[in-house]
Amino acid sequence: MNTPNWRTNLQRRGGFWRNGSWYDLHLERRMPLVLPMLEEVLMALPPLGPDALVCDIACGTGNASMMVLEGYPMVQLTAIDEDADILDVARAKIRMMRDDATFLCESISTDGDVLPGAPYDLVFGSLALHAIVGHDVEGAEAESRYELLLQGIRNSLMPGGHLIVGDHVGVLPLFRQLKAFERAGFTDVDCAWRQDDFFVAGGRVA
Repeated sequence: MNTPNWRTNLQRRGGFWRNGSWYDLHLERRMPLVLPMLEEVLMALPPLGPDALVCDIACGTGNASMMVLEGYPMVQLTAIDEDADILDVARAKIRMMRDDATFLCESISTDGDVLPGAPYDLVFGSLALHAIVGHDVEGAEAESRYELLLQGIRNSLMPGGHLIVGDHVGVLPLFRQLKAFERAGFTDVDCAWRQDDFFVAGGRVA
């Protein structure tokens, strides 16, 4: 086994973020606002019945899914991520709580396509939207990608469905993200919580 060089941890933006076990081990220390953000995502959700179809987009290691299942353990969960190894970490964790969750190793499009497995009553995510849009885009391109991504999510929701996300403003400022929600056709768009660069926001399909 060729172990990665430990000094990658010491670089200003260093770390092994694509390793699921490393990610979970370091998350609270490296990004201490993420766990409060996840709690705020849960608190922002509408009540979810046992037949609610919910989707965790770009689920990573499944932390947002675990939080939602703690609050609403009987929902029908689909977790999507494009990285098979990361999805395996999420699968192992989530199946300790629910053995009937669905896991899809799929990329999520920024071309306005509907989500795999749609339709859903609720789509949620943690640090997902900016990762799907891309860390290296900015300006008008970032705004366009957000809007198309949000259109695809909106078209993946049933009438009355919600999108609730926790994220940060590293790619697009919060106000412009909320405006992209509105242009994509969401109603009741609002921000539930914000601290420093992290926030929880959402919208509804009429």
